[in-house]
Amino acid sequence: MVQVLLGITVLTTGLFTGLLMTVLFFFERALRDLSGSEFAIVMQRFLKITRTHPLNFAMVLISGFAPIAVLVVLREKLGSPTFVLTAAGLLAFWCGPILTSRFVAQPVYGIFMSWESDALPQDWRKARDRYFRANLVRGPGSAIGFVCFVVAAIVAPM
Repeated sequence: MVQVLLGITVLTTGLFTGLLMTVLFFFERALRDLSGSEFAIVMQRFLKITRTHPLNFAMVLISGFAPIAVLVVLREKLGSPTFVLTAAGLLAFWCGPILTSRFVAQPVYGIFMSWESDALPQDWRKARDRYFRANLVRGPGSAIGFVCFVVAAIVAPM
């Protein structure tokens, strides 16, 4: 059961981490060079798709909750490497993408979606930069979680 749950966790966390790394290393580079109106149009189109896409929700929810099931199954082996690595990965994933998305990125997304592309606020770059900073927490948090889950799956007893 532990191997199955960790396998699912590795898959979803790996997919989500890949998405975040693509945003962090490629998409943001393109966004930095856009004018304010171009930035607003691109982000609004991007967010219209990604904010409510079922795959996005599935990756986050499974990555955030399947490790809890692993910890419950391993509750009698609190000091085992699999338990410790799963707990560390869960903490990294919750502190990285989940909480940062909820309390930083989502409010910024609301700001982006409220903009009129031909009449941006003077300080539009502050919102853009806040989004970029949130990704600097979300990306590494997801990556650390992913690595912890992979190693936990490798060392998990058969």
